[in-house]
Amino acid sequence: MNHIKAIFFDGDDTLWDFRSAMLQALEVTLVELRRMVGNPAADALTVARMAEIREVVADELGETTTSVEVIRHEALARTLAEVGHPSDDGAQRLYEVYTAARFAATRPFPGVPDLLNDLKGRYQLGLVSNGNTYPERVGFGDVFNFVLLAVECGIAKPDRRIFELALDRSGCDPSQVVHVGDSLQSDVRGANGIGIRSVWLNRDGAANDTSIKPDHEICDLRELPDLL
Repeated sequence: MNHIKAIFFDGDDTLWDFRSAMLQALEVTLVELRRMVGNPAADALTVARMAEIREVVADELGETTTSVEVIRHEALARTLAEVGHPSDDGAQRLYEVYTAARFAATRPFPGVPDLLNDLKGRYQLGLVSNGNTYPERVGFGDVFNFVLLAVECGIAKPDRRIFELALDRSGCDPSQVVHVGDSLQSDVRGANGIGIRSVWLNRDGAANDTSIKPDHEICDLRELPDLL
């Protein structure tokens, strides 16, 4: 791939460990919820149940068409209702607690800072994410040539329009770009749909039982330079 001029990266669970940070943040949020509510239903609530409610909300509202902020806020509102304490103000308070805790807990995966610092002098680097984590929050403030977050541009992967925006920012043709991400649906399908070479980051070695086929598959981002 010696013709590649730009690399687009997903953020959450590709460059940084979103899931671990999310679970830590839900633990902190649950403590605050129990403090606010103080009833047996709140005491019995678990982080796993909070995560389940969030997934139900995401399915109902559409994760690729609704911002992560709206989904999380609605999930917390429903959580409060489930424990018998519906409150718009309470949901906003929990959202603020969750967001602060999640940003504070977010860390890059091992090897990622060194990898990005090595690549940034050789390729244009773009962040194309459906999440709401700005790269400076995880120490990558001077790494990317451009950043496209779905929450800002109003378009989420796999919609081809967010990839078109990224191509415009990079000044590259699809054939000159690689997109790297952990999601078959959002990253691989989206990149394939516009003719960008796709790299599926499959850290857990999950089986691909879908019709979505990446151009390349890696289990660690540190394998990426060998492809390039």
